[in-house]
Amino acid sequence: MTTFARTIAALLTALLWSGVAHADLDDIRHAAEGGDTKAQLELGILFQYGFNYKDNEIPALTWYMISANQGNAKAVQLRDALKAKMTEKEVQEAMEQVAQYKPTGKPPAAPAPAVAAPITEKPVEFSPPPEAEPKQADVEPAPIQPPAQ
Repeated sequence: MTTFARTIAALLTALLWSGVAHADLDDIRHAAEGGDTKAQLELGILFQYGFNYKDNEIPALTWYMISANQGNAKAVQLRDALKAKMTEKEVQEAMEQVAQYKPTGKPPAAPAPAVAAPITEKPVEFSPPPEAEPKQADVEPAPIQPPAQ
């Protein structure tokens, strides 16, 4: 494959994947803005590592803080590690963004804990299986004689 063909193939692949990645990023952002803690964590990770710009540390910390405030343990770890690397001014800016955060929707409802139904009937009592009846001894069949020749 020539260099030109490789370049064209790489560009086409990038164009095709960029549309998918953009749609996925929009889905993640909408879920995060709606209050989904996993999406908030993922958005923080994308800001911190996916875009590779120092200017993205404040939004990364913001999303980590929002997710951590809702009890996401992984977000707590990442928040604390990132906070240790940032200046007090940067941390303060992230905290101001957290204070302004208002979820745009309802976070997904956690499944209701299963509640055992109260027992209203007497439990069924099982009797032991009947004993096996004695069998007559198996009789061995008589050997078959080969035909006479």
